[in-house]
Amino acid sequence: MPRSPGPNQLRLRDGLARAVGVLGGVRAAEAASGIGKSTWDDAQKGRVLPNMTTTWPVMRLLLMKISPAATGVRDWDQLYEAACGEAGVRTRRARPTALSGLPPKRSVAVPQLLPPGVSEFTARRAELVLLDELLLRKGNFVPMAVVTGEPGIGKTTLAVTWSWRHVDGFADGVLYRDLRGWGPDEPALPEEVLTNWLDQLGLDTSTMPDDVVSRSAALRSALARRRVLIVLDNARDEEQVRPLLPGTPLCPVLITSRNTLPGLVIHHDATVIGLDLLSDEESVCLLRALVGPRVEQETAAAERLVDLCGRLPLALRVVAANARTRAEASLAALVGELVDEHDRLEELDGPDPRSTPRGAFSWSYRQLSADVAAVFRAVGLFPGRTFDANVIAALGGLSPRAAVRHLRTLVRLHLAREVAGRFEMHDLIRLYAEELARGDQNTRNARQRAFDYFVHTARRADEFLEPQRYRIPLPETPLVPAPFNDYNGALAWFYTETANAVALCRLDDPSFDTARWRLACFFRGFFFLTKRIHEWIESHELALPGAIRLADRGAEAVTRSYLGVALHERGDDDAALVQYEIANRLFHEIGDEHGATNTLVQQAVVHRNRREFDKALRLASEALDFYLRVGLIRNAAITIRTIGWIELDTGRLAEAEQHLTESLALCRQSGQGMTMDIARAHNALGWVLLRLGRYDEAERSHLAAIEAGKNCGSRFEEALALDGLGRVARATGDHAASAAFFQDAVDLLEEIGSPLANELRADHAVFREGDDG
Repeated sequence: MPRSPGPNQLRLRDGLARAVGVLGGVRAAEAASGIGKSTWDDAQKGRVLPNMTTTWPVMRLLLMKISPAATGVRDWDQLYEAACGEAGVRTRRARPTALSGLPPKRSVAVPQLLPPGVSEFTARRAELVLLDELLLRKGNFVPMAVVTGEPGIGKTTLAVTWSWRHVDGFADGVLYRDLRGWGPDEPALPEEVLTNWLDQLGLDTSTMPDDVVSRSAALRSALARRRVLIVLDNARDEEQVRPLLPGTPLCPVLITSRNTLPGLVIHHDATVIGLDLLSDEESVCLLRALVGPRVEQETAAAERLVDLCGRLPLALRVVAANARTRAEASLAALVGELVDEHDRLEELDGPDPRSTPRGAFSWSYRQLSADVAAVFRAVGLFPGRTFDANVIAALGGLSPRAAVRHLRTLVRLHLAREVAGRFEMHDLIRLYAEELARGDQNTRNARQRAFDYFVHTARRADEFLEPQRYRIPLPETPLVPAPFNDYNGALAWFYTETANAVALCRLDDPSFDTARWRLACFFRGFFFLTKRIHEWIESHELALPGAIRLADRGAEAVTRSYLGVALHERGDDDAALVQYEIANRLFHEIGDEHGATNTLVQQAVVHRNRREFDKALRLASEALDFYLRVGLIRNAAITIRTIGWIELDTGRLAEAEQHLTESLALCRQSGQGMTMDIARAHNALGWVLLRLGRYDEAERSHLAAIEAGKNCGSRFEEALALDGLGRVARATGDHAASAAFFQDAVDLLEEIGSPLANELRADHAVFREGDDG
């Protein structure tokens, strides 16, 4: 018949139940101590007494932190011994040593398990100071820091360097272990590490239970009154780390991992230190420290090496090692070997996979699930530098939600970064992803899906910018919808994705010829609005050979027509006229009278620039007759404005005012989508009114142009309006205001990279000389 519990057993049971309640339940007690929740549950219900050599020493340390007022227990040691006596369990009052309740020591042991550090450590000053603050502080908690970052960023180097600098402050030694969480070998098992550490601490593990819970408890008891630094390097996840944590604030814990280990932050108040890339200065300093005077002798080459290595410490150390072993080679020669992106990882490779970027990246890649690995490779297929989830969804044939989830897994593992909802990869990691994707049978299909997404989204965005402009129809239905639903969203998308669209146009694969010319075509309106001339010309020059290869005369004509406008905006009218004339011929060949007429207006603008006013007026008038005949009000308004400019240039100011006023009325009549044309007409009318001496009206016209320019996002028209206001102010004798307007105009033009900035600056210099005279 079982013995009834004595009063001390009941007091112990009740005290434990109150303590568990204070801690928040058995799960919380398990998280705080590492002792299983079933052990806590059995103890608080009085079913089993905690084991005196394994579980009780650790539980006792946690219980002593809880106020006696909450538990009703002032002396846990005395109560536990009395309860054991009532239960017939023999105990021995342990001597007050650090190893109370543990198997006997074989010898006094002070483990020093740190691996060798590096001879040169020239950076991470802020991180070293932060580790001092986190790990050397005092309190009733275990100080804990998790150093994270992408492969090759220098996590282990930082942890080992900091540890060696403070090793003398830990009288009872340092316990270090590479947990092999990210490497070519199998991850270290907690029981393997525990056995080794307990042996290092001088304990006889042959007398202990061999389960993880028991040995984890034994470790905490062994460390209870010791001052030991715990360094857990290369951790895979929280479950690998938790059994190795101490229970005393005397033993700070420094962990490195490619995973952010959020469970340690939540349950153990760990602080995460994310390592960023070295700065340019820190990178050059590291090369100088490792390579020597050659860095000072070849400064430009050293800076280029830093750029090619992406400021990644591991890559910089590989390059430095190559430079040291090849003393006869110049740094410029090393640069030449790394310039080709496709060979860069090969050049940074070596016989030891632990010491190369490719090896470091591969260890992370192998840990990915199949879905996340597919997204990693998809990023390698995309030629752009930054991207959102929609792009990856299109590449991978996924939903945007699934793409976000997988991308954030890559971010958590430091294979990608997320900034303001967009993602990017370090250049070397991106090259590794591209290397993996090259052998993928679906590469072309994935890129075609990316093109389809960009083409459809650009067309949708262009509809918001210029709703009345004719656009070629698209037969396909987009798999991923456009991420905007208004003008501002469309404009923001264009700004964000321009570099990616041009990068896609650089993919010179005949399979993408149709997509390339369409993509360039749908960006034309944005390019014209924002005067992004360089990207405009590059995208259309890349698209043109594909359109020719397709033998699609319509595609070629449109591409040449838009390329001509870009060349004109750059100031190369001769080249623009060549494109217009070829486009005009092609449009006539396919019977596209609308397209052919558009090229007439474009040619008229060039001839006006050349001061060939009669020819310009004839071409513009011919085009206007067509637009009015077929009812194209938008095109008519633009052409009438062109005629007004020609009349202004020839001094026919009354006719110019009449035509520009008519153009404004037609723009307003056309409704939404002609805000930029309203700004252009107001600026032209402002010039006419200035020439007529009607300064107040000219000022109002330019102010209206500024408002319209702001509404549509045309900083170019804003700049022209500011220039107009400056000329009005000068005409009225307000030279201070005039100079301010002129400077604002030049600054704005320089910001958008317009070549007109130099022309205006020269004009204003002439004005200033006149004022001084």
